[in-house]
Amino acid sequence: MIQNRPATAAAAQQSGPEVFSLDSSLWAAFANARGEAGFLTAWLALLVNRLDGVRLAAVLEADHKIGAFTPRAVVPDPRHDLSVLQGVAEKSLASGRPSSETDPAAEDGVGASRIAYPIRREGEPVAVVVVLDIVGTDPRALQATLRELHWSAGWLAARLWEAKAGDEAGRLARAGIALDILAAMTEHRRPEAAAMAVANELQSVLNADQVAIGMLKGARTAPRIRLLSLSHTAWFRKRSAFAEALEAAMEEAFDQSGTVAEPPLESTARAIAVAHEDLVRGSAVRHVLTVALPDEAGTVGALTVLRRRDTPFTQDDRMVAEAVAALVGPVLELKRRNRRWVGGVIIDGTMHVLGILLGPRRLSWKLLALALIALGVAAATVKAPFRVQAEAALKGTVQRAAVAPFSGYIDAAPLRAGDVVVAGDVLARLDDTDLRLEQLRWRSEVDRLTAQSREALARSDRTQIALLEAQIAQARAQLDLTEGKLARTRILAPIDGVIVAGDLTQRLGAPVQTGELLFEVAPMGDFRVDIWLEERDLRHVSEGLSGQLVLAGHPTDGLPITLTRITPLAEPREGINSFRLEAELDALQPGLRPGMEGVAKIDAGEALLSWIWTRRLIDWIRHTAWTWQP
Repeated sequence: MIQNRPATAAAAQQSGPEVFSLDSSLWAAFANARGEAGFLTAWLALLVNRLDGVRLAAVLEADHKIGAFTPRAVVPDPRHDLSVLQGVAEKSLASGRPSSETDPAAEDGVGASRIAYPIRREGEPVAVVVVLDIVGTDPRALQATLRELHWSAGWLAARLWEAKAGDEAGRLARAGIALDILAAMTEHRRPEAAAMAVANELQSVLNADQVAIGMLKGARTAPRIRLLSLSHTAWFRKRSAFAEALEAAMEEAFDQSGTVAEPPLESTARAIAVAHEDLVRGSAVRHVLTVALPDEAGTVGALTVLRRRDTPFTQDDRMVAEAVAALVGPVLELKRRNRRWVGGVIIDGTMHVLGILLGPRRLSWKLLALALIALGVAAATVKAPFRVQAEAALKGTVQRAAVAPFSGYIDAAPLRAGDVVVAGDVLARLDDTDLRLEQLRWRSEVDRLTAQSREALARSDRTQIALLEAQIAQARAQLDLTEGKLARTRILAPIDGVIVAGDLTQRLGAPVQTGELLFEVAPMGDFRVDIWLEERDLRHVSEGLSGQLVLAGHPTDGLPITLTRITPLAEPREGINSFRLEAELDALQPGLRPGMEGVAKIDAGEALLSWIWTRRLIDWIRHTAWTWQP
């Protein structure tokens, strides 16, 4: 075929000027083609003119959704039956590669061949299939025809890429417009103000006379679209004829969950537009375009664009409106939901939970709901032991104090808190230097006075003897007092037990005053439990009740206790008014020390689980309600 082309061209030159006129007219039609159909027809006519023996050629557009072909261009006669090309076209569409088939037993006796060439963009399914019906079955001629078709198909591939580039550019432009409008509406917190901003911006973008936005009301009972805002209109009558006609048009688009236009566009030709026709008929509006406002749960409203002049909407206008609606719909619905009363939020949450529990999925949630229901039934019907909990501390039954017998200075302190002592053990010792000097002074004074008394006795001076005897008695009393203090310089343990308070090891040489508490000693095996019970729980306990004490140092061992006394004195603890209760241990265990703290639980009978868990809340509600009563 390549070698024969010069001969064919020479033959064309010999055939007369009409051949050149036909070729020139085809190139002119191809170069000046307007629209997709004109371009494809001119391209296909040029291709047929460059090939020999082509009886029929067609450009078929593949529709992958329905698995069919749509003829876009047919040469030489668009009315020709294309059923003969179906087999090879389907074969090329399925494989995505050029396909051919031959029919040696054609009616003309020469045979026929059919070639299908797919055209697509990289990474996408076949978009267009070019099919040729050629006279003859010569393999070399078919190869040359396929080669020529391969080179010529670049025009269609470029056309596809150009269309894709145009689509992407349009999509970016629409996305930019939608984002600008979204940014304008996010400046407003109230849904009415946000919808007004959207309507005003969209009116200027689409060159419209008015834009209206309506939102869905009563979605669960009687769904209705209510007009929310009109562009450049601060106030409007919601029950006017025009507003009701707008709402009816919006509900028409809402019912169909799509776009409706009047007059209809090519993409909306099948949409029902009765309410839109009534809106055009009953007002000065000439063109109406309504798109649905989508949300994750479905359609939540509608956006209507109105034009009073005779300027029809285009497909680009429709796509811009749909892009804006897709972005602003969820935001408007969120703003509307956030403004509802608590009842609306509660109803939404309840319906959401019911949808989860009654829906076909989420088995774990259903099992959790059944467990909670079973727990509630058990709490309302089953009784359990009722125990009152309170803080507690372990103390000795008897606690003896060791105090400073007189003012002095600490000389030694061999023992401190935590040491086990026996009655008579030295707890501490006071400095006795001054006392010993005082003892020596009074002894010397007694000796001096005794000597003077003897001299007076020798003189038989009775008056002097009586005076000296009185002074001697006074000096001996001071001496006895000093010796008594010397005997008490040692602070002794009053009983057998453990020192629970007192540490003088850091106060050696420090002064102490008469009566100052130095040590506290408690017996080792004789304890009592002090319990601080809150005032609101006092009515549930009485003397003689049993319970358990768990100490912080022995968390795994519960000690049985019996309540022995309820003191009538209250004291604040951590801001709560508490009463002190006394209990005795029913059993001892090794390692107990006075001063240990823990938690006591007193058995107060049996009660329903629901009451045990909610008694504090019930008491608070009753107290608060009584307080607020007149």
